[in-house]
Amino acid sequence: MTITTQDSTGPAVDVELDILRYGLIEVAREMLDSLMRSAFSPVCRDILDCTVAIHMRTDEGWEVAALWEGCMQHAFIAPHIANFVMDDWDINTMQPGDVIFTNDPWRGALHQADVNLFRPVFVNGRVEFLVQSTSHLVDLGGPIPGGFSNGAQTHFEEQLKLPPTLLYANDVPVRPTFNFLLENNRVPQLVLGDLRALHGCLVVGERQLQDLIARGGLDKVRAAGRYAIDATEASMRRGIAAIPDGDYTAEDFLDEDGVTEDPIPVRATVRVRGDSMEIDFSGSGRQPLGNCGTAWCEAGRCIEAVKLMVDPSTPVNSGTLRPIDVLLPAGSVVQVLPPSSCSSHADIGPRAINVVTQALSQATEESFAPDTGTAVYIGFSGIDTRPGHEGTPWGAYGLAGGGWGGTWKEDGVSFCVVPIGNCRTSVQEHVEIESPLVVAEHEMVIDTAGAGQFRGGLGSVYAIYAESDTYVTVVADRLRRGAPGSNGGGAGMPACGWYIENFDPARHTDPLDLRGAEPLFGTFDQQGRPDPNNGEFGLGARYKTGKFSNLLLKAGDGIRLLIGGGGGWGDPLRRDPDRVLTDVRNGLVSRESAERCYGVVIADDAVDVAATEVRRAELSAERDAGTWQVPLAAPVHWIV
Repeated sequence: MTITTQDSTGPAVDVELDILRYGLIEVAREMLDSLMRSAFSPVCRDILDCTVAIHMRTDEGWEVAALWEGCMQHAFIAPHIANFVMDDWDINTMQPGDVIFTNDPWRGALHQADVNLFRPVFVNGRVEFLVQSTSHLVDLGGPIPGGFSNGAQTHFEEQLKLPPTLLYANDVPVRPTFNFLLENNRVPQLVLGDLRALHGCLVVGERQLQDLIARGGLDKVRAAGRYAIDATEASMRRGIAAIPDGDYTAEDFLDEDGVTEDPIPVRATVRVRGDSMEIDFSGSGRQPLGNCGTAWCEAGRCIEAVKLMVDPSTPVNSGTLRPIDVLLPAGSVVQVLPPSSCSSHADIGPRAINVVTQALSQATEESFAPDTGTAVYIGFSGIDTRPGHEGTPWGAYGLAGGGWGGTWKEDGVSFCVVPIGNCRTSVQEHVEIESPLVVAEHEMVIDTAGAGQFRGGLGSVYAIYAESDTYVTVVADRLRRGAPGSNGGGAGMPACGWYIENFDPARHTDPLDLRGAEPLFGTFDQQGRPDPNNGEFGLGARYKTGKFSNLLLKAGDGIRLLIGGGGGWGDPLRRDPDRVLTDVRNGLVSRESAERCYGVVIADDAVDVAATEVRRAELSAERDAGTWQVPLAAPVHWIV
């Protein structure tokens, strides 16, 4: 018996199908739990740079009926990558227990470090579903462990790249494929463990999906999958229909590509017509010489911006993408052509989302300011020399977390990886046990959030020192200016970094104490202090880029990274003074910045109401005269 209900906000709900569609989501959740709990590397186990999906065979191709993400960007490319893979593979040759492997960016993968496994689910002798698992691997060969091969100009200089390839046959490992993968990387023990975990979660997924089909029947489960997709599509269309029809254009920039010094424009025009939308990246920069473009994935990943703004609550599946067409100019930064390198996707992805949110912010008051715009990826590798670990190759990476932009109704999220990932940060105890590294500091930093009626989220500091000689790779952007503000808000703090010889936790864990710290990258003044308002990019720094590889971090030395905050939303002179006071009391904003950016005067741990009114009137008049603008976020109490 089918029971339907209806409320005033949407269409009729088929209760039986609703239960089954959440049954599909539960299968995906169990898959991800299995993957996380059985993975060997911290990349998958702790950071959750992984996702699982259930694809359903339909007349339109393979469509995602349910997924569960650890890393958000994988969820938005999953609806397409299955079709790329199955276009290559003869479905009639598939057998139960087969698993297909691919990591080709031109077949939908993010980059070659992200691997995708697919397993057919047979019902009555026919492949009705595919279950997918995806994760970043610690290493797959090439010059840089973990990918992100800064300086590479072709994919031939990167990690191994495989077209759809059989990894398991009838659940038996295909030895030549495993040998090829394991003999061409630095940490085969971690890669083997993660590949087994990626396979194992598919076994879990197939078993639970078959149980669901046995209980509900194939026709009902397939109907529930269609119902799930249609419900998400309908919700997305309602959200898009609330935006006025029009063409909305925004442009942002990558600092440079790690090879040349030229900024790279990222431009998007969002065309809204009724309940549909087109996102056109025409006008974006040509494909870069360096590795910071993407092959294809922005076709799905940029839709995260729309999802966050118009329909944040419904599950992600193929219905999320149906109302939106994305145009990617061939040979541009968002659609590089082979043999271009595209290993470093972690900055172009946030920028593509930022320009879409900036464009849509012109159309609706329910808007976002841009996030920090860079994941500030940091990779580590070397040969362990600690007692009991001598001679062991190792690799790891960290995501420090910056700030999300302020919104029309609340401050931005602090200390969080950019939305393309939305992953967790590393478990520091695991880092220290499994690698010759000590995480000395990982916390929010005062005065890094863009000022606004609703300020941006705060950025963070990530300081780490080595117990063995370590090679370090950094991928960072927004070094000249931080995340822009929106609706009159100020920009967040840009990213910067330092090298510290003979790192001493007793002396070097104050992020504002620059004594003994050599600038690596960033915008600095003559005294070596970060100064995005009046400083010079690269002044006194070792690098004039935030994209470099194989920096030798000597045993005993450390590296400190400061990750910027999100942009502010709205006029900071309209921020509730009591909220500014709370930020000052909590150590998030200094008293100087409270007055300089918000016009709020604090005396004796309280807001001086009269002085605040006078100061805000002065700043407002200066702004009208063109002699004052909202300062870029930056701490004021550096010690040099």
